[in-house]
Amino acid sequence: MQVTELIPLSEIEVNRQDVLAIQRNELVPIFNNAALLHHYAEQLVQAQAVLLQGVDPLLTQQFRQSIEALIQALSQSNKYLKKRKFNALQKWLGIDIEHSSGQIDYYKNLDVLLDRSQHLSQKLRLEIQKSQSRVQQLLGLRLRMANYVVAAQEFMHEYPKMLRAQHPLDQFSERLSQKIHSLQTVQASNDIALQQMQLSQQLSLGLLDRFTEAQQVLIPAWQYHVKQSQQTDSTSELLKLDNSREKLIKTLRKSLEKPTGNSTQN
Repeated sequence: MQVTELIPLSEIEVNRQDVLAIQRNELVPIFNNAALLHHYAEQLVQAQAVLLQGVDPLLTQQFRQSIEALIQALSQSNKYLKKRKFNALQKWLGIDIEHSSGQIDYYKNLDVLLDRSQHLSQKLRLEIQKSQSRVQQLLGLRLRMANYVVAAQEFMHEYPKMLRAQHPLDQFSERLSQKIHSLQTVQASNDIALQQMQLSQQLSLGLLDRFTEAQQVLIPAWQYHVKQSQQTDSTSELLKLDNSREKLIKTLRKSLEKPTGNSTQN
């Protein structure tokens, strides 16, 4: 997913029927009752304010921390999983039992970390989907805002004499111009927040994709090589185990890296 570059509000092709309907149903009543001007397009401003919520940064942070704990555990795997031979004295001292107990505890801890990462990944994926839905709604509201701005601009241009005759003292034309400027300013600010939402989605999706690759392919491969190494003293199997672990750790570490460069598209 890439961050979409937004077309400037002034360059959006408006819906002529919607523009005329806004002028007829909203601007004409405002023309007859200037007190209503404050409410012009306010429903769009409020709706955008509600929707401008990106992916929960706390959830993303928790997921990253879970992956970091998983990397740390995998980095220590040789200490617990490496096949060892014990002489009679070591067995008499119970070192073999201690080693086996350490392996069991290691596997339990690894399972806990994997389950937590899986749980957080599911929550994060759902959070991203909700954020993507909000972005689409915001894009729709942005198009509607363009209609409202153009409707007001044209209304001012087409009815200047009538505006001055109807409102010679309260400077209605100037107030409407200020309202247009206010809507444009609010939308410009919302556009920045909207692009930040998309960037947040992009970063979270990259994190998820790397973890999913590790979860579905690399972790099972590493677990297979662990089992194989326990059953043989083959140097090649031990090498495969080390390689699979390093590839897994590398992928997980890469998931924590933030992408660089230009991620926007026209």
